[in-house]
Amino acid sequence: MYFYNRNYLRLKVFMSALILFGCGNNDKVLPNPVPVKIPDGVWEQIGFGRAINVTGDTINMYDFTRQTCLLVSNTTQEEFANSLTIDSIDAEDFVATEDGAKLVYSVRDSIPAACLDDRLITDNGPVSTLEHTLHNFNDYYPFFEKRGIVDWEERMENARSQVNSQTTNEELLATLIELIGDLDDGHVSLTAGDDFEFIPLNPEGKIADVLAQGFQNQSETADFNTYVDDQFERMFEILDSYFDSGSFAKAGGERQDVIQWATIGNGIAGYIEINSMGGISTNSAVSDLTATEELMDRVLTDLAHTEALIINVAVNGGGDLAIADAIASRFSTETVTVSAYEAFGYDDSNTPQQSPRVQRELAPTDRVSYSRPIATISGPNTYSAAEHFLLSMRALKHPVCFIGERSDGILSAPLDKQLPVEGARLGLSNMVIYDHTGQAFEVVGVPVDIESTTFEVVDENSDRNQAIDEALTALGFGHLVNRDTPAADCAFKNARMRFETNAQ
Repeated sequence: MYFYNRNYLRLKVFMSALILFGCGNNDKVLPNPVPVKIPDGVWEQIGFGRAINVTGDTINMYDFTRQTCLLVSNTTQEEFANSLTIDSIDAEDFVATEDGAKLVYSVRDSIPAACLDDRLITDNGPVSTLEHTLHNFNDYYPFFEKRGIVDWEERMENARSQVNSQTTNEELLATLIELIGDLDDGHVSLTAGDDFEFIPLNPEGKIADVLAQGFQNQSETADFNTYVDDQFERMFEILDSYFDSGSFAKAGGERQDVIQWATIGNGIAGYIEINSMGGISTNSAVSDLTATEELMDRVLTDLAHTEALIINVAVNGGGDLAIADAIASRFSTETVTVSAYEAFGYDDSNTPQQSPRVQRELAPTDRVSYSRPIATISGPNTYSAAEHFLLSMRALKHPVCFIGERSDGILSAPLDKQLPVEGARLGLSNMVIYDHTGQAFEVVGVPVDIESTTFEVVDENSDRNQAIDEALTALGFGHLVNRDTPAADCAFKNARMRFETNAQ
């Protein structure tokens, strides 16, 4: 009998350390074979507060709001082309790919007014840092209302009353934390060098919260760490009881357990648990994407004889969108639009602007694939790139049933902003992500077809995993868990096409 790596999974108690935000990519972007030069002029990424001023071979890059602006870099056409891939250029726009995401820069008449020499931020003081932070949220954070923040103006005034030219970095940091501390948005962050990062995570339904409450509601174990160890050990025993003897395998990452798989019911059903959309490669010479492709070949070859598949991403901190796509493509039979994004901002006259809606497609793989029915398991500990995996699975012309609870609801990639104080950076969610039907699930989370608890405390009398029981039943294998229920309609119809009344 195999027991999972308990020390690794205890880290999941502290999800802020586990979340691998869906804005990065471990695969280096190769330089364009023939660098494409951007024409002279000013180009803006609408809704992101980014502008570049191109003069010949020189590119000045700005991070700006309506009121503040930082010159963040002076670079060259060649260096800029090495950081992304320019796909197309015309008189009005150029489209580029960076870390697997499509970016659109639109031409504008001149540099933003806040970036003119007499308004450009040139100091690294606390007041400039506070103002640049406030205005970035004002201009590019579209989720205040959805996250229940109705007193933003009051918060800004309170923050301003606490900060002046004599404010220390520690005092400034405390003010900023107070400002955003209850946003409950895992893609908002404040960092200061390599030693400090603050993320206002939503604690509801998270592993740490469930275990803390469970510990408080019992009296048998006095030490919390011992309680956590005992909880995970029993959970792993229960999970192991579902698997066919000798079928369990795991690989990926330093602990070789990022992806785990087995069979259930004498090979009738396959089970894949994916704990991260990144960190798969352990060899610096092999990219994460390549390692993922090779590992998925192995997994699906082992499970090729099964009649249906459970894919469990209920505890997945996200990671790299390219990894999520590489996995989802194994279940696609044709190229489909899986999502799209928009961002919002303002022009110099305070008129609201809207970026072009950029669609994202998923093509079927030419490697080992799987075309039989699937049930996914997801919940409040499913984040970021793992939520994009769910969007892709929702869009497939393939029988997929969604089990569990709504995901965390942080689909927007974090917009990274340099702050005036040296070494400080701000991250915030700025993109509205839509699924293939035009629904947006930021904050509310990606929904499921059949609700089931995905993480709960257990005791010596516990012997079932609710979500796996529901998944097996939905796939038509209720007899394996002593249920006579027929296969769920959601596994074979277009239930995922329905519109959610509380999705915006």
